[in-house]
Amino acid sequence: MQKREGGFNLSNCGEKMNKNIYLISWYFPSFSGGAEKSILQELKKYQKNGYNISVICFDEYYPRGKFNIDGISGINYGLKLQFPPVLRFYSLLFNKKYICKILNEHVNDIKGRMVLTQTLIAPIVADFCIKQNIKYIYYLRDELHLNEFHNYEVGVRKVLKTIKTVIEYPAIQYYKAKNIIALKNAYKIISNSKYMHNLLKKKYGLDSEIIYPEICFSHLDKTAMKKENQKYIAFIGGENAMKGYDIVLKIAKKIPDEKFLIVGAYNKKFKKRNILFMPYQKDVMEIYKVSKLILMPSRWNEAFGRVVLEANYLGIPVITSDRGGLPEANNNRELIISDLENIGKWVKKIKKSIN
Repeated sequence: MQKREGGFNLSNCGEKMNKNIYLISWYFPSFSGGAEKSILQELKKYQKNGYNISVICFDEYYPRGKFNIDGISGINYGLKLQFPPVLRFYSLLFNKKYICKILNEHVNDIKGRMVLTQTLIAPIVADFCIKQNIKYIYYLRDELHLNEFHNYEVGVRKVLKTIKTVIEYPAIQYYKAKNIIALKNAYKIISNSKYMHNLLKKKYGLDSEIIYPEICFSHLDKTAMKKENQKYIAFIGGENAMKGYDIVLKIAKKIPDEKFLIVGAYNKKFKKRNILFMPYQKDVMEIYKVSKLILMPSRWNEAFGRVVLEANYLGIPVITSDRGGLPEANNNRELIISDLENIGKWVKKIKKSIN
């Protein structure tokens, strides 16, 4: 097992392909999550080292056609059949023929290159690569990519999540079967944390290289951090029990004298008691510059914690649960809580951290 910060060395993949890389991904230019942000930094590092980078993606949240993001060029084809976001496995299943058709149109260009793939589209990309005898590297980003399906919701949402899983059952089973094949036939597997590496080894007996997500700090302005403006205890993930949204509500109720900020999929700002609710921000500094402490009481096994590193870079402490790869991101052992449902422990740790 190797563990490092930089990108994987492709120089041993053959003279013809060692300077040519194709990223084939579902999302990319819309940067819908940490996986896309991380792979962009990987590609930029490869490019800096002389590699030729091309991207093919199927991002329904970005205009179709050619794009260039920070010097990385590609083509976005979107999806042929549109499904609601809650039915993303059906979206993959019923768009598979379309995705493979597009990839076959590029097959002559892709052959002789190393393919990088990640997220839920990886099994489809792997199937294409296997049939065409093309080497591919599989980047593991979260537990779904290791066929780990858990219901972390609470209350009514837990019931709704169960119903959704039942509805998507055929598509999920198809994904699981194809994903095992994708993992076992990958030229290389890259895990974004020791937690993911160990889970892969435990479930499938496969090895991987650990590359922690490359965090770009250029968008984080330390000079904007003014102590008089840092009034809030912040949480990113409103309405999401996986991330511990309901836990934060209980904590805020226990500490009425403190101001809390909850960022989520809201249309506008609004306030309830001592909590300010805010929509997701394009510029994350809008959140950080008003935060004196950040909470991450995640129930799900987050593969890693980008927010921890970003916040710490700006001098903001972060209290996390001990799930998944969060303890690897959070170097301050005093700010990790194992009994995450124990509200009293969160309150005690918060008061100690801000006083």
